[in-house]
Amino acid sequence: MRTGPLEVERRAREGSYISSKSFDLQLSRTIAELEREYGVSYDPGELAPDDPSLAKAVFEAGLALVEEVGIYVVELERTAVFSREEVVEVLRRAEKELVLGKGSDARVLSAREPGSRQRPFVFGGYAGTPTPEEEFKYSALSYAQEALVDALDHGSLPSVGGLEVSRSAPSEAEATVREVELLREAIAEAGRPGMHLLACESSASAVGSLAAMAAGVLRRGDAQLVPVLNEMKVDYSQLIKAQAGLRYGVHNAALVDPVVGGFARGAAGTAICAVAEAIASLLAYRASYVLIHPYHIRLKATSTKECLWVECVVGQAGRYLGAPLVGDVWPANGGGVVEMLYEVAANALVATTSGLNLLGPAPANGEKPHGTGLEARFMAEVGHAAAGMRPRDVIDIVWELVKRYEHALENPNPGRPFSELYNVEKRRPAEWWAERYVEVKQQLADWGLELPPP
Repeated sequence: MRTGPLEVERRAREGSYISSKSFDLQLSRTIAELEREYGVSYDPGELAPDDPSLAKAVFEAGLALVEEVGIYVVELERTAVFSREEVVEVLRRAEKELVLGKGSDARVLSAREPGSRQRPFVFGGYAGTPTPEEEFKYSALSYAQEALVDALDHGSLPSVGGLEVSRSAPSEAEATVREVELLREAIAEAGRPGMHLLACESSASAVGSLAAMAAGVLRRGDAQLVPVLNEMKVDYSQLIKAQAGLRYGVHNAALVDPVVGGFARGAAGTAICAVAEAIASLLAYRASYVLIHPYHIRLKATSTKECLWVECVVGQAGRYLGAPLVGDVWPANGGGVVEMLYEVAANALVATTSGLNLLGPAPANGEKPHGTGLEARFMAEVGHAAAGMRPRDVIDIVWELVKRYEHALENPNPGRPFSELYNVEKRRPAEWWAERYVEVKQQLADWGLELPPP
């Protein structure tokens, strides 16, 4: 059975015309119908449901959504349609385990299940947050030297050589090449040259990724970020990236970020859409692994109640998807703010116990590079401590955490710059920030979570 970028283009060329707006409305109506048909509903009082029947219903509804609306190709204004039988076959073939990285720095990324005793794989970094070129390498180094971080997914470069980056321009090409060069320097200085990179965050179009491959700085076996567009859409830029990546030998890491409150409707519809978009990424990009990132239309952060619910349910539905799923940790607050640590812990607990791996944390809603490797260490420690537990085992702790940060979601504190949070010469976090980290770890220990000593 044929899949991938060329097949999506071929099928879309043969499809019927539909405007982007009409597709959006059709998708939203279909999601509403599927919510009713499969009995999927969101209960705000149930923050992290531990319900296999709900997870199965969300998966079945997501599969039906792919079958009914297809994958919309923006430039063609047509959809590529795949049958249920074809989708089932693609899911059956999905690789459940990947070896990422080289030599002694190689780590295994697996498709986890709820309650799995296997520790979550941890990607550390700013996850695309715009980062000044002069800070990029050293902030990446702060993550790369953390022993519990398995791979890097760091920031993007908003300017290069003093020139603001523009989409599809030479500046995008140079920024993406420079981004990967700086990541390579960071992992070398951390003594982990074989560490897996999820890179090309600076590549808004296909130009950046193609430049990084052409320059040879993106190593075969590393990954490039290839997002599914909102909602259930792809464009030529992403298809070109994916096709080039398949030919070159890098992993296509799909980003799925359905919007809670957008065309995917509320939390229930967003969970259905997330499953559908994960399937779409396997069909269109032949994605090796999928980042699950529900985005709240107003509050943005994955630590909102609705987004935690979506990650919980989609993580549990992951057992039917086959490919490794990674939960993005996207706190509203930035480094130096204790509420950020509460957000990170809540996300890590829900994601890990639901069957997801971990990525981040992206500070300040991914808007300010106000973070360090310390927060990734904390995320990893919480995730490792939760391995073997199910959502019902951690729900009381998650509620305690939400109580302590929810007030800050409406008007989050972006925190302090990297230079104030981290001592680059000594390669360690500022003492005052390390003290806050220890205090929050003690709170979690008091609530019953067994964490390693500082």
